[in-house]
Amino acid sequence: MNMLVNFLRPALLAAGLAAVTVTAQAQVALKYSSWLPAGHWLNTTGLLPWAAEVEKATQGRVKVEMLPKTVGTPPTQFDVVRDGLADLSIIVTGYTPGRFELAEMGELPFLGDDPTVMSPTFDRIYRKHFAAANEFKGVEVLSIFTIAPGHIFTAKKQIRTLEDMKGLKLRSASATGTRALNLMNAVPILKSSTEAFEMLSTGVIDGSLMLQETVKSTNSLGLLRYGLLVPGGLFNSSLAVIVNSDKWKTIPAADQQAIMAVSAEKLAAAIGKAYAAADQASVDAMKEAKYSLERASPALAADLRRTMAPIEQEWIAKAKKKGITDPAAALADFRSSVEKQTAAK
Repeated sequence: MNMLVNFLRPALLAAGLAAVTVTAQAQVALKYSSWLPAGHWLNTTGLLPWAAEVEKATQGRVKVEMLPKTVGTPPTQFDVVRDGLADLSIIVTGYTPGRFELAEMGELPFLGDDPTVMSPTFDRIYRKHFAAANEFKGVEVLSIFTIAPGHIFTAKKQIRTLEDMKGLKLRSASATGTRALNLMNAVPILKSSTEAFEMLSTGVIDGSLMLQETVKSTNSLGLLRYGLLVPGGLFNSSLAVIVNSDKWKTIPAADQQAIMAVSAEKLAAAIGKAYAAADQASVDAMKEAKYSLERASPALAADLRRTMAPIEQEWIAKAKKKGITDPAAALADFRSSVEKQTAAK
C-alpha cells in the first residue's frame, strides 16, 4: 500500500498544483449594464478606465464587461443589479425619488461649484455617516458621489428674477429638483436626462434643470438659448456605482480589497474630474453657439437661498426618520470639508 502511495504521490502533487493554478487564473466577469451609450464621456473617461484599473488591480482575475444593450431603463438600474439581471451599473439615485433619502444629501442646493472636490468628499462623508443605515440593501456600493452643480436652462427667455420662473415647465431629475421648482412656482416634469432631448425638441417643456455638461451630452445645444448659473448650484445629483451583493461575494476578499482601493473616493475623484472637464467643454460649446449665460445676481441668489431653505430642513427630517441622529452635522461636515479643500486649491 505504501509503495502505491509513493508511486502516486508525484501525480497527485502535480494534479493539486494544476488545480491551484486554475483557481488562481479563474476570472469573475462583472456584467456592466450602461444606460448611457458606450461612447458617452462618462464611460470613456470614467467607468471604462476604472474597469481597466479593476482588472489590473486583481491581475486579471476580475473583469468588467459592458453589455451590448442596457438591461432595463435608467430609473430601474438599482433593481436590475439587485435582482442579478446585470452585475454592475451606475445609478442616479434621484431617478427613484424617496428611495435613497440619505443619498439625497448630494442633491441639495448650494453644495459647491467644484466637482473635483465635492465628488470624493461625498463618498467619504456618506460612508462615515450613512453607510450603516444600509439603504442600498442587496448591492455593494463601490463608489458614491455628488457631481457638478446644476443650473436653469431655458429656450425662450433669460431668468433674472423668481417671478420669471412662474408657470415655466421645466424638466427635473430628482425629488430635490422637483421640490425646488415647486417652491419657485414653476411646473416640474420628472424625467431622466436621456429623455430631455425629445421633450425639448417637441416643445413639451420650456427648459430644464441641468448640469452644464448635460446641455451638450443630451444633444440639446440647439434647443436651448439661456442659462442661469446659480452660485453653489441650484441642485445637484448623487450617483453610485453598485454591484450585486451575491456576485460580490464570489470575489475573494483580497480582490475585493484591491477593487475598493481603486473605487470609493478614488473613483469618485476621477468622476469629479471628468465632470469638470465635460462641464467646461459644454460651456465652450454654448459660448460658440451664442448662448446667454448669466450668473445669478446677488439679489436673486439671496432670493433663491431664502426660497430653497425648506429643502434642507425637509431632508434633515427625512434623514432623522431613517435613524440618523444628527443629519445636520453630517451636512455641515460635508460643506466644511468642501470649503476647506476649495480654499486650499
